[in-house]
Amino acid sequence: MKRILPLMLFLLSIGFVTHFGCVQATAPDVYINTGPPPEDVNSAQVPATSTHEEACVELEKAYRQIRYLEHENHRLAEKVKKEKERGDEYKKKYKRLKDKYDD
Repeated sequence: MKRILPLMLFLLSIGFVTHFGCVQATAPDVYINTGPPPEDVNSAQVPATSTHEEACVELEKAYRQIRYLEHENHRLAEKVKKEKERGDEYKKKYKRLKDKYDD
């Protein structure tokens, strides 16, 4: 009985700590890649094509690359926005705690 009581108190204290929010855990942002990025397009030169079909294929490659880069740009902009908000929250929390303990 003497061994069970400290164990029960320890488990109970862990329950209180997690219940009242002293321990915060957040899941990391997960980016699921739906496929490989399109093959690189050399934008410094216009590809040499001899038929209309080859030109259409090259144009499709270029548009696929543009869509991929726009998607990445949007994803990274959202990530920056989240991180700025998170940083602002930490600044507010720091200021609140600093004011509290400076008094």
